[in-house]
Amino acid sequence: MARVQEPRSEVNGNISDILHRADAHLHRRSEPSAPDGPNQLNSTIQRVSGASVAETDGLTRELQSLRDYLLREGQRIQRELTEYTRLNHGALESTRIIAETLMKTRTGPDRAPRTQ
Repeated sequence: MARVQEPRSEVNGNISDILHRADAHLHRRSEPSAPDGPNQLNSTIQRVSGASVAETDGLTRELQSLRDYLLREGQRIQRELTEYTRLNHGALESTRIIAETLMKTRTGPDRAPRTQ
């Protein structure tokens, strides 16, 4: 069975990438440039906000995927614990029956109880 990368580390890595790209973009944009009027400003705002919205949408999808993964794992663990509890109860009941049978064998009707 192939190992899946930890969802938490994948999300952390993606967040770091987003922050580095945003930082680099802000440093490039902070260089002085000649204003070409409102059209260039609108274009710049749309580019910056469009990239942010796309990054936010991607992060939202990743978080939803992580949430689904955690829900599935929680359900799987709950099923395994239920099965473990059932098996443990069966083992305890079997042990009790064996112990009772051994006690009856050791202290049969014509034998006195053994003491050690």
